[in-house]
Amino acid sequence: MKDEVSKEGRRSVRFHYEGLVNGLGQLLEAARHASVRATNSLMTATYWEVGRRIVEFEQGGKKRAEYGEELLKRLAKDLTVRLGRGFSRQNLQNMWQFYSECSTSWICQRLSGNSYPAKRQTPSGISTPESVHLQKIVLPLVDIARAFPLPWSHYVCS
Repeated sequence: MKDEVSKEGRRSVRFHYEGLVNGLGQLLEAARHASVRATNSLMTATYWEVGRRIVEFEQGGKKRAEYGEELLKRLAKDLTVRLGRGFSRQNLQNMWQFYSECSTSWICQRLSGNSYPAKRQTPSGISTPESVHLQKIVLPLVDIARAFPLPWSHYVCS
């Protein structure tokens, strides 16, 4: 009798353990997928912002600028030296075009109805000069990323 009870108990523990493993596996897979989606959106927003900054630099306060082929070539060279691959003249042209075609008003329309807190804090709650600097750069990108739910490859026309 004691043997039967212990076998039942072991089966029950094994069954519950398998449920734990399955549940943890689902949790981790969901987190990985959410992380990939968030990263894709943030990178797309970053490329939009790169395009915006190139356009604004190129225009230098004018309403319209000459096409900046030389600027893109120079940026491609300098960014590749500094950051590695991914910043060819063509990629920078794609970012420039992406910004030009998806204007700020389009993004604002996509984000309308969302309210954002007036004051943001770091996850730790402690603001250092470095964290404040990063907040100024990254947090607006997080807001912009909400307008771009798809990966960069869905927006770019190569």
